[in-house]
Amino acid sequence: MKVIAKLAVESPRQGAIRVAFATKDGVSVNDHFGWARDFLLYDVSADGTSKAGKITFDGGELDERGNDDKLSGKIDALAGCHIVYSEAIGGSAAARLTNRKILPMVARDERSITGILDMVKTALSGPTPPWLRKITQTSDPSRFDRFDEEDGD
Repeated sequence: MKVIAKLAVESPRQGAIRVAFATKDGVSVNDHFGWARDFLLYDVSADGTSKAGKITFDGGELDERGNDDKLSGKIDALAGCHIVYSEAIGGSAAARLTNRKILPMVARDERSITGILDMVKTALSGPTPPWLRKITQTSDPSRFDRFDEEDGD
């Protein structure tokens, strides 16, 4: 499998996470992880988003069902990403991504790349949810304050 990576920046800037999207049209998440030929990469922080590049995979083995060999090169190329969104993903691919500390996400309700970027940016702006805290390795110093407020009722 041939990998063509066109990155604007090699790694995300301080305080940003890198998110990849499996896409056929560059607008929405509409491709299966294993079959996807194109992934758009964005860096997201509480301050904003910026396009980080594109990774293209070329080879007939992408169309082969059950060919897990194609996953290794794809996952290696996505190293440095924190989250990978796709329309669907097999268990083997999800496990391999997770082992590499990359969170596999399936786009369900929101499939627009800009919509998902807005959701991630919003999540980074407020009290960080546990799944995102694990990725960013940050703590939420006010997490217990919310419990204290609830107990005051």
